[in-house]
Amino acid sequence: MKFGWMAACGLAVALALTGCATTIGRDYDQNRVGQFVPGKTTQDQVIAALGQPQERETESDGNTRLHYQYIVSKNSVGDYVPFAPVKANTSDKDTYLYFDRNGKYLRAENTQSNQ
Repeated sequence: MKFGWMAACGLAVALALTGCATTIGRDYDQNRVGQFVPGKTTQDQVIAALGQPQERETESDGNTRLHYQYIVSKNSVGDYVPFAPVKANTSDKDTYLYFDRNGKYLRAENTQSNQ
C-alpha cells in the first residue's frame, strides 16, 4: 500500500510539472495576408482565406476593421518550482485588416512574437 501512495504522489507531481497551455483565438496563416491586393481583394475573400475574425469593428466612416489574434502560452517548470529558471514560452500573432465601406481590402498591420 505504501508503494501505491508514493506512486500516486509521484504521478501528481509529474503532472503538475508538465504544465498546461492557454490558447486565445484560432490559429491562422499570417503569411497569406501578403497575398491580399489593396482595392481588389474583398472582405469575403479574406474571411474565406483566414476564417472568421476574432473581432469585427465598423468605424464611423463606414470602413471595417477585422482583428485576427492567436496567442499560445505554455507554463514551464519554473512556474511551479521555487528557484527554478523561469522560461517564458509565449507566442502570439496579431493582425488587423482594414476595408473600405465597399468591402475592399485597404491594408494590414501584422505583429508576431515568440518569447
